[in-house]
Amino acid sequence: MMPRKIGRWLGVAVILLGGVGVLGVTQTSSAEFERALSAIPLATGERILNAINIGLSQPDFPATDVLHLIGRLASSSAPNPEKEAILLKLAVTLEEGLPVDGLVSKTFEGLARNVALPQIEQGLKQRVVLLAEVRDLLFSKGIFSVPAGSPPPAGPTTLPTPRLNQLLVHISGAIGDHLEGGGSPFEGHLLFQQVRERLIMLQGVTLPQEDVDLVLTRIEPSDLAQVALAAVI
Repeated sequence: MMPRKIGRWLGVAVILLGGVGVLGVTQTSSAEFERALSAIPLATGERILNAINIGLSQPDFPATDVLHLIGRLASSSAPNPEKEAILLKLAVTLEEGLPVDGLVSKTFEGLARNVALPQIEQGLKQRVVLLAEVRDLLFSKGIFSVPAGSPPPAGPTTLPTPRLNQLLVHISGAIGDHLEGGGSPFEGHLLFQQVRERLIMLQGVTLPQEDVDLVLTRIEPSDLAQVALAAVI
């Protein structure tokens, strides 16, 4: 079995590599997604496409990666309802205004390890809860986001949406990896250490230093324990 710490860093590497596809956002159209989705018989195809169109309106939507994932699922021998469950989970996440970067990366990781799609979908379900809980936590700490095209942030705790989304992805990702590796949701101090390690590792790479400092000075180990607990009950 892969040691927990190595597994955590592997997960981070997958997220970082997956993020390269974001560069292709402006070159990927709704019509391309519609064609890709047509290769999978879907009962909720219209809803999924509408959610993807929501994503395409955002500057940080990983369009190329999502399109690639649809192709991977279409070529899979798994039953179509299992493929649809994965895509519907991504759609719900987009509908809720949450970033899908980490979910797409976890799906690719599971496919590479030949994990069954229902098991991948269950893991995504937990990750979506974590994303929402982390967003609520940051909101409670006065850390907000402003949508693209809005006036510049009014203060250091108001971030552009893509920057806040990156914090959501990586904070929730660290907590998710802890739980996936068998860690307890009550280990607040360990959760804080793992979140801190990940954010500092990405500082100056995908996360501005001021965003990392902002989060680490406002959240507490008990906050992260509450977030983790919400994902397992």
